[in-house]
Amino acid sequence: MIEVKDKKLPGTAKTYADQGEKGFDKIEMLLEATGGLSLSQVCAVTGLEGSTIQNWVKRGWVEHPIGKKYEDVHIARILIINALKECIKLEHIALLMSYVNGLSQDGSEAIIKESTLYNYLCEALSKMGQTDDHSRRGVESVIDKVIRNYSDPNPNSRVRIRKALTLMIFACVCTDVKRGVEAMMGQILIEIENPRPVEPPQRMERIPEPLPVEKPIEVLEDIIESRKTVSQALREWDISSVERIIIDHDEDARNNTQIDDDDKKQESKPWYVRKNTK
Repeated sequence: MIEVKDKKLPGTAKTYADQGEKGFDKIEMLLEATGGLSLSQVCAVTGLEGSTIQNWVKRGWVEHPIGKKYEDVHIARILIINALKECIKLEHIALLMSYVNGLSQDGSEAIIKESTLYNYLCEALSKMGQTDDHSRRGVESVIDKVIRNYSDPNPNSRVRIRKALTLMIFACVCTDVKRGVEAMMGQILIEIENPRPVEPPQRMERIPEPLPVEKPIEVLEDIIESRKTVSQALREWDISSVERIIIDHDEDARNNTQIDDDDKKQESKPWYVRKNTK
């Protein structure tokens, strides 16, 4: 349901377009009591600036007030324009109202009071909030229920009202979506202007190196056996080398024809126990 801006007149306890009530009923009660609202009171009801309302009057989109008093025809038109202006151009809103009620200033071509049209719009929007079918067919079904008691000798009047209300409802829905988008964009802009500090990445624990795999027992046995073989080979090499030296020395001694007497006496002794007499 369209809200008539959340404004209050002095001495009132509720807004003038409470959910579930026809949007213009409370205003009509005020008009009956006061005989018309002043510009400042209209501003309090609609939430608009006085200069904006005066500009609409100057352009002919709202009729001139009577004795500086705004009556139902003025206030209803102001409320309808205010509800649609964020989605529809002001010039097109004026043409839409002419499509419904004609161009005559005396209201002779009007097929519906604009206060009643505004009530239909508020009631339709309230019912739209209770249904999940927001297609055009769903909107038109809701409108048919709202205007079921409307009667006019001209059979084309109901068709025009139905078309106008369908357009007005989609315009109000688009306005709500637009405001939602602007609110979301405002939150993003706040985050851009005041970015949150980036938290440092958590330090990853060092993964321990895998323990060395123990070699099979048979491999160790092979290594030990190879070491034994090498040491044994060295020992055998040492023994053979000594024997080779002894044999070579003995051969040299037998081939030497000039041997001293002392040497002859010592021939029978091993070479490694012989004394060097030189």
